[in-house]
Amino acid sequence: MTDNEYRKMYDIDPYKAQTALFYEYFNYVYAIIYNKLRSCGNREDIEECVEDVFSSVFISYDRDRNFNGDMKGFIAVIANRTAIQMYRKLSRHKDTVYIENEAAEIADTDCIMEKTERNVLKNTLLKLIKSLGEPDSDIIIQKYYYNMNSSEIAKKHSMSPSSVRMRCSRALKKLKELLAAEGYGLKEGNI
Repeated sequence: MTDNEYRKMYDIDPYKAQTALFYEYFNYVYAIIYNKLRSCGNREDIEECVEDVFSSVFISYDRDRNFNGDMKGFIAVIANRTAIQMYRKLSRHKDTVYIENEAAEIADTDCIMEKTERNVLKNTLLKLIKSLGEPDSDIIIQKYYYNMNSSEIAKKHSMSPSSVRMRCSRALKKLKELLAAEGYGLKEGNI
């Protein structure tokens, strides 16, 4: 929609002109806002910003100025500026937790301890698997982390499937001993 088209439509029926402008540029404005706010805002924030853009367009549009070009640039400038303002506002308050917010819950200390222990175990396990050396560490990771079978692993390492199974069995025994030395017990299927 050009400026002249909008101006003529506005002179006849302002509401109809604003509605037409909204429907023509809604997707364009939404894309601009979404790209700026997707990392810090939710859907409601994005929709609110889109509404702010169109209200700013309608308020700041200068009907006395003669411009015969496309309104896309004018709308894009307002959309970018409004999105940047909203981004700054949301980023400033991103880490703030409000007590009155019913959705915010205080974390359970038992859950935190359990997650921490699990992460320590995972890091220890990966460190010990890497200490097994090549190709044993690769075989263990491919078998238990990537769920590859012996034939697939054998092709990658130019070995026979039976050799892969034998190396895997020996590496697991060695890994159990290393974990026991660290104070952990390894159960089958818990890698």
